[in-house]
Amino acid sequence: MRFIRPRKLLDKKKPKADTENIEHSTEPMRIEPEKIRRKTPIVSTSPYDKEQIVRGPKERFSGNLDHNLNLLIERTGDANLILEEYLMGTQAKKRVIIAYLENVANPGIVSEIKTRLSKNRTKPVLDSSYIERNIEDSNLSPFPQVETTPNPTVAESALLQGRVAIFVDQSPDVLLAPTTFFDLMDTTEDAFRRWHVASSFFKLARYILLVIAASLPGFYISLTSYNPELIPTRLAFIIAGSREGTPFPVYFEAFFMMGVVEAVRMVIIRLPTALGSTIALFAGLLLAGAGISINIIGVPITMVVTLTIIASFGIPNNDLRGAIRIIQFGTMIMSAILGVLGFAISFFYLTAHLVNLKSFGIPYMTPLAPMEGSGWEHTVLRGNTKEMPRDESYKPS
Repeated sequence: MRFIRPRKLLDKKKPKADTENIEHSTEPMRIEPEKIRRKTPIVSTSPYDKEQIVRGPKERFSGNLDHNLNLLIERTGDANLILEEYLMGTQAKKRVIIAYLENVANPGIVSEIKTRLSKNRTKPVLDSSYIERNIEDSNLSPFPQVETTPNPTVAESALLQGRVAIFVDQSPDVLLAPTTFFDLMDTTEDAFRRWHVASSFFKLARYILLVIAASLPGFYISLTSYNPELIPTRLAFIIAGSREGTPFPVYFEAFFMMGVVEAVRMVIIRLPTALGSTIALFAGLLLAGAGISINIIGVPITMVVTLTIIASFGIPNNDLRGAIRIIQFGTMIMSAILGVLGFAISFFYLTAHLVNLKSFGIPYMTPLAPMEGSGWEHTVLRGNTKEMPRDESYKPS
């Protein structure tokens, strides 16, 4: 049985006063994709790319909602595409549209997303982040439970997997739900790269970089401060010789250097120009070099921090990268207090948290925990398939 298509699109030519009198909508209005196609204006934008795409479409969503929906319709077709509209915000109303494929998306997930959207009572909806923070399962978790993307290709792929896309007017970032940990580690090149073995290799490399970024500073502190007997003898002598004469303990050096890294990172974000980035990098290098030259900072900790920085940039999702940066300091604190035991405890609780975390009823570590073999070929690895393999990852548990 097919859904009945909507009778009309929300009239854009109404006076502003009429829109202001509309109450907060808790029931979605179905939208006909073909009418969006006819009314969409031509929008030319050159948005800032969060990541460089080597191969694949270079299109990006913009702040125009109908333009974004038109991009999605052109890529997926409108035969099975369902668009449902909400008016969100009790003070400043914004159009919020959920999109899904009726023959692919799980009805339980769609119903749960609608329920959470209908309970949202945020006064202003300035961006899609205002929706994201109110519909995710756990606000206390550092890990994002909703994926954001400005890329129409990623949104199309998510719909084909059975996920739901949430569009917010005047926001170029589209929300994709539910989301697993492995979705956040994917890149567009994984799907468009010709050789599946290369895609799987680089995927595994990113997971290794993630582990290094999250654990290396804490692991170094725990070994050198409390358990040097676990370090190979020759390496232990090299580390001890390089730290001869340094006035501060290892954990102080680690916190100081990681603090400098975060300061440089914030400066680069606040001064997003070539000159600002150059000044920030030069100041960081000059400070580290001066510390080494006057024997305040040891060479090994500089190498550890540098390797941690490089590894962190292997994490493709910005929100996940921010979570790992917070975890770095957590493991460093535990390692500085309890040594290897503290390091092990911190990762035990981190693993337990990830296994128990869910996104709209979907276990966050699917298809690894619980084990779902059908999902490995386009999450953990990439299979040698001519079409996207179908899996059962996005079914309510």
